[in-house]
Amino acid sequence: MLAYGGIVTTAVLTQEKWPFFDAVVNAVPDNKQVRAPATFCGGAAPRSVSRTACHASSSKSLPFLPKPQNLGGLAGGDAEFDPLGFSDTFDVKWLRESELKHGRVCMLATVGFVAEQYIQFPGFTPAEDALQAIYTAPPNITALLLFACGYIESSAYDGKLTMLDMFDGEGAKRAPGDLNFGKRFLPGDKAAADDLATKELSNGRLAMLAFAGMVHHNLVVKGPLFPLFPEGWAGPQGSWDLDSTAGALNSGSLGL
Repeated sequence: MLAYGGIVTTAVLTQEKWPFFDAVVNAVPDNKQVRAPATFCGGAAPRSVSRTACHASSSKSLPFLPKPQNLGGLAGGDAEFDPLGFSDTFDVKWLRESELKHGRVCMLATVGFVAEQYIQFPGFTPAEDALQAIYTAPPNITALLLFACGYIESSAYDGKLTMLDMFDGEGAKRAPGDLNFGKRFLPGDKAAADDLATKELSNGRLAMLAFAGMVHHNLVVKGPLFPLFPEGWAGPQGSWDLDSTAGALNSGSLGL
């Protein structure tokens, strides 16, 4: 809370995005020209700056920050949410590609996380706590899955995986997240297709948060996802003790 308050205050005073590399330069006027003091949009703005212009240059979702300049044309970009200024530093297409991939994986992962407690493939050892499935799954199947993921990842872009080359050459024509898979099921109308893309993005973002919450829950209760509060659970005390030397020292189980 304190950190976020500091970020907001710095943004308002400097009218710059994180990481505020030039905050000192903006805060100290030089001898040649006296700069007008930075003001919050809608506040006591200098007479030469209209409130309309100030509002137009501000982010819709975070009015105290400048409007991101590189989100135009992307699904969900109309929210103008980029408080840390990543789109000004990194290739925005590469960022969206990464976001869509993580969102899609987490949408599948949330389903698998719940299903693991009740359903298993033939030959797999059940694990009520989905976090333990990596230890109960057959090693050869795990290795095959990792190989398949790596092959799909590398072959989909002809080995181009970094933001320096993924969208170079022929890749510049490809929309972020477009793997040429299932496109025949998409609506032909552009507005409907854009709406579907926005829904996918929103559900992917929600799934990333949901999966993080599921993992955290199992770590805290040291058990399965359901029931949410196991019978006899005394609370989160000691939930983060690890079966290691450091964890044993922290818990005092070594008698030191």
